[in-house]
Amino acid sequence: MGGIAKGTVRVAATRSELDEYPLTISEGIAHVDAVSKALPTFRREARLTIEEANGLEDTDTSGLFAEISRGIDMCLWFVESHSQAAK
Repeated sequence: MGGIAKGTVRVAATRSELDEYPLTISEGIAHVDAVSKALPTFRREARLTIEEANGLEDTDTSGLFAEISRGIDMCLWFVESHSQAAK
């Protein structure tokens, strides 16, 4: 396809829209809260990628990210249910 894949961990980290994960938490519910704050950002970026792929008429990439988005929705539902159960 002619492009260069810049897929190293370092490159991904510099391009990430996610906030830095707090390294000082140790309680389970604190991890649940941190993940429940990160997942909506991840979901938003996946949905923006769907729109971008649709604009480029790239149905394969759009479909791939639609499936990723559905998975994120399910993960967020599970994480938020843990948060509700703890309260």
